[in-house]
Amino acid sequence: MDLSSLVGPASYAVAAAARSILACPATADLEIDRLPLPLDDVVLGEMGGRPTLTCEAGSPLARAAAARSVARLGLVGAVRGGAGDALVLTGRLGPLETAACASCDHEHLVVGLDPAAALVTLAGHRHQLPLADYLSPAHQLNRGYLQRSLEHVEEHHHDDLRRSVAASTGTPLDDLVAVRLRELDARGLTLEWIDPGGAHQVRLRFPRRASSTVELGRLLREGIAAPLG
Repeated sequence: MDLSSLVGPASYAVAAAARSILACPATADLEIDRLPLPLDDVVLGEMGGRPTLTCEAGSPLARAAAARSVARLGLVGAVRGGAGDALVLTGRLGPLETAACASCDHEHLVVGLDPAAALVTLAGHRHQLPLADYLSPAHQLNRGYLQRSLEHVEEHHHDDLRRSVAASTGTPLDDLVAVRLRELDARGLTLEWIDPGGAHQVRLRFPRRASSTVELGRLLREGIAAPLG
C-alpha cells in the first residue's frame, strides 16, 4: 500500500493500514505455542483491532484459549491497492463468550487474541507498531472495513439496492442492467446504475459523519433505502 494515499502522520497511516488488513484479510494462518493450527472451521473477526476466532467449544483452539496459550496470527490483506501487505499479531488467547450456531446444534466459543506485538509489512517495508497506535479507536472506519462493508452489501443486499433504485427512478426492475456502490467513506457513498437511458451516478451524502462502525451501518442502510435526490 502506498502510504502517501492515506491522510495523517506516517505512524497514523501505518496503523490504519494494519487495521485494514485485519478487517479485510485474504488469507490467515495461526500458530499456537509455535505449532500451526488449521483455520478451516474457524470464523475470523475483530473487535477494535483485536482478532476474534469463533470455533466449536471443545476444539483445540477452544482448549488453547482456556489455557491462555501464546498465539501468532499472520494475515495477508485483500485491500485494494495493498497487494502483498501483511500483518502479524502475537499475543495470548482467551475465551470471550459462547455463541449459538444457526446452522448446527454445536455450541461455539468466541476466542480473542490480545495483541502484545504488531508487525506490519507494507510495500515490502516492515513496521513494528506501538500498540496504542494500532488499537486506537480512530481506525474503526479503516479502508479494509469500508471495502468489506461494500462487499457485504453487494453479496447480501444487492436485490434491495436494485429495488430501491427502481423505485426512486421509476425504472422497471427488469430494465436495470447493473447497480453498484463505490467510494464508501464516513460521509457517504457513490451509487452507480445503468438503465435504458445510459449510465448514471449520484453521490449519496449521509446527514452526518459516521463516527463508529455501528453508526456507519445504520447510515448505510438508511442511505440505500432513501429516495434518490
